[in-house]
Amino acid sequence: MTEEQQKLLGKIYNEQQLAESNLTLLQQRIEVVQVYITNYSSGIAVLEEIEKRKEGETMLMNVGGSIFVEAKLANPDKVTRGIGNAVRIEQSISEAKAAVLESLKSLEKQRDALTQEYERLLAHASNLNTQFQQLATQIQGGAPPDQEE
Repeated sequence: MTEEQQKLLGKIYNEQQLAESNLTLLQQRIEVVQVYITNYSSGIAVLEEIEKRKEGETMLMNVGGSIFVEAKLANPDKVTRGIGNAVRIEQSISEAKAAVLESLKSLEKQRDALTQEYERLLAHASNLNTQFQQLATQIQGGAPPDQEE
C-alpha cells in the first residue's frame, strides 16, 4: 500500500465515521421532534373533546402514562396554555387550537427537513462505503475482500 493510498483510505474512513455520527444525531433529533408532534396531536384531540362538552359536565382526562382522572369542566370555553419558560396564558379553545396547530405544522416541517437531511447523509455514507471498499480491493491487488458468512 502506497502512502497516498493509505492517506486516502484514512480520509475516507474518517469521513465515514463522521457521517455515521451525524446520522445518529439526526436520528435522535427526528425522534425528539416526533415526540413533540405526538404530544401536540394529543393536545389537539383533548381540545376537540372539550369543545363537545358543556360547563359542569364530567369527562376523563388523560394525564399521561395511560392514567386518567375524572374532571368536571368549570369553564370549557377557556384553557390555559404554556408558552415556554413556565409562562402560561389563558385562551379560548379556538385560539389554543390555532396556536397548537401552527406549532404542529412547524414541527412537521422541521421533521421533514431533518428526514431529508438524514436521507441525503445516508446516501453520502453509502457512497463513502463503496469508495472505501473499492479502494481496499484495489490495494489488495484486485482480489475481492474476504467475506464472512
